[in-house]
Amino acid sequence: MSYTIKRSKRRTLAIKISAGEVLVHAPMRMPESTIAAFVSAKQTWITDHVERQRQLLQALPQRQWCSGERLRWLGEPLTLQIFAAPRNQVSYQQQQLQLGISSRSRAQTKVPQLVQQWYQQQAQQWLDVFFANWPANHALQPKCWSVGSFRSKWGHCTRAGELRFSWKLWLAPEWVVTDVVLHELCHLQQFNHSAQFWQLVKRYAPNHDRSDQWLRQHGLTVLNDAYLDYIEPTD
Repeated sequence: MSYTIKRSKRRTLAIKISAGEVLVHAPMRMPESTIAAFVSAKQTWITDHVERQRQLLQALPQRQWCSGERLRWLGEPLTLQIFAAPRNQVSYQQQQLQLGISSRSRAQTKVPQLVQQWYQQQAQQWLDVFFANWPANHALQPKCWSVGSFRSKWGHCTRAGELRFSWKLWLAPEWVVTDVVLHELCHLQQFNHSAQFWQLVKRYAPNHDRSDQWLRQHGLTVLNDAYLDYIEPTD
């Protein structure tokens, strides 16, 4: 089984599988024989996850950035419509994200750029409204919040009290977005993932287990620029 080793200042081994690629996070000086034995012991688990991810990727077509493709805003379908225009522009109407592309722009490059800009602007507005309604006397008070782009995570909290989120999070249903924001807010008191942290999360986001399950199930395709979508479960 092929895998890539990424060493860092950590104490334990961990395996991450993304788009069928196996990445092993390992301590700086751990012998490769120890790493190989760990991977071998997890082979069944790895094989199952690689196959599940392969099936997920096959179920969604790779994004071509053309009219008619589906995106999502807060879990609701959003159809991409692209047309020629005197200047680049974006508008949202009746569950359509309408992009006007000028003849001076290369559509395959400009369309994803405009989509990301629209999501970042809308997500920033969503956060601004969320925190405008956040109690001023609440124990968890962030210093500031913003929206950016992460390749493999939904959000981040700094020790300075700054919250930053991936714009791709807003493809998820709103209840998932809310729980992720609450998760990062809890890091203001517990800058770790200790038992105390999860008790705090449960206090403010009692249904976080459901959100965590959604993120684990759909993160592969929602965080992947080639897909930016997910398959809804069927009954």
